[in-house]
Amino acid sequence: MIPKVNLDLESSRHQKNMTNTQKKNDTYVKEGVIVNTFVKDPLLEGPKSSPLNETYDTLVISDEIPLPSGVYEKEDKNKSPLLPLCAATVGVMALLGGFTAMMKKFSKGKLESSKEYLLPGITRNHCINDEIHQSIFSMIQSPSRKTILASLGVITLGSMAFMGKIFIDGFKEVWVKKQEADIQKNLQENLIAVETRSFSGKIQIIRSMLSSKAKAFSEELAPEKPYENTSFKAKEKQDKNNDNKSFLLAGGITLLSILGLGYWAVRNIRKSDEFITKGLKNTRKGLDNVIDDFNKNKPIGEIQGHNGEVLTGKDAYKLLIENLLESVYARPDEVKQTVDKMNLPPKEKAEYLNRLLDSMNQATEKVNPMMGGSGRNKITYFSHVNDYLSFFYDWLMNPKNPQFKNLFFGIAGISALAYGGKAAAEAVKEVQVKKYNAQIELNLQNRLVSTELRNFKAKKESAIEPLCDEFFKQKENGKSNEELKIIADNILFEIKNGPPFVYS
Repeated sequence: MIPKVNLDLESSRHQKNMTNTQKKNDTYVKEGVIVNTFVKDPLLEGPKSSPLNETYDTLVISDEIPLPSGVYEKEDKNKSPLLPLCAATVGVMALLGGFTAMMKKFSKGKLESSKEYLLPGITRNHCINDEIHQSIFSMIQSPSRKTILASLGVITLGSMAFMGKIFIDGFKEVWVKKQEADIQKNLQENLIAVETRSFSGKIQIIRSMLSSKAKAFSEELAPEKPYENTSFKAKEKQDKNNDNKSFLLAGGITLLSILGLGYWAVRNIRKSDEFITKGLKNTRKGLDNVIDDFNKNKPIGEIQGHNGEVLTGKDAYKLLIENLLESVYARPDEVKQTVDKMNLPPKEKAEYLNRLLDSMNQATEKVNPMMGGSGRNKITYFSHVNDYLSFFYDWLMNPKNPQFKNLFFGIAGISALAYGGKAAAEAVKEVQVKKYNAQIELNLQNRLVSTELRNFKAKKESAIEPLCDEFFKQKENGKSNEELKIIADNILFEIKNGPPFVYS
């Protein structure tokens, strides 16, 4: 592989719209050009008994050329790729351990907190905002011919609308893609002139340098001989140091950290369970104290009921006992044992027991007018829909009301027209943006031609000027014209075929 074979602007522009396979083949062609031209060097295949001075002249080798300062610059040793992985693993385990420690602290904090600092219960309010979900909920909650047909109608219309949306989106994408292909075709046609300017400009730079340098050499030497081949080779060497001991050490420390943090997390969970169990035990003890106060007719403050009403006396005690039983997730037998301890008439005790069992076994409750629920750990449902399907559902549930039909057709029609118009406007906008981007790209490439030519000329001169300086230095040292001509031939060959390379 030749890693820098595609870094010039002309190659980047040439390969911009190629597929990966085309880029790969294009790169192979360029690598083949370099190998055929410079690796198979006939000069290196000549007789090995040639004088060393002739080799110096043929290859234009200077006596003393210092190495670039960058050769002595040492890169910082790369960090082991295993260290970030170890740090991430230990960090995750540490976070898990910290979370379990928070659980333990919360469990202990609730156990030690007084009643006025405890958080209230929270009711789960389910807001059904999707009309299809609402229709299915109504069908399950109250199955009847009307709700089933209404649900099927909403699902059918929703499916039709979804397929219509897919068709409009697909049609828009196909049309935009077709326009994009035409735009790219026109861009590539226009870029031919730009690439021709760039390529011909580079060739012209080479021809100009050949002409000027050959004229300068001709003033000192005899007529030119056929050019000789030279070679330009580069070798890169990378040293990779893999420290297996550090890998093993890091891995061992990581495993020990995982084990230690895992043990810490399990210990925190166990402590949390102990605190929770202790808290439930204290709650049950408090429940027994409340029953004792009830049996002794001790006064109790006002308590707000589930529906917002204010309860006092016996009713307040009953609600408090109900809340305590729910907080410990009491089983039916435990509820019966608790009610049996209360000093109530048999009939009232049986009614209270049945009400408690029904209330605790019921998973849902009605939403109060404030939509916040009662604070009990129950589930509530309500609906808030602003979808066009909701008007269709209302019409199906009330087919005799013409206003529902008119409302549905009006809102559904304007929604469909709005979506279609939006899709058309977006398609036109995307196409116009792509056209404008293509024009900007063409203008940019046109403007970059002069920059690319100056860049090429500067690089070419940086490779050739030191060789020309060497030519005149060798002339001052007394080289013969025949020897100087060999140097001149190779410099001219380097101008024509040396870096930076030009490809058709």
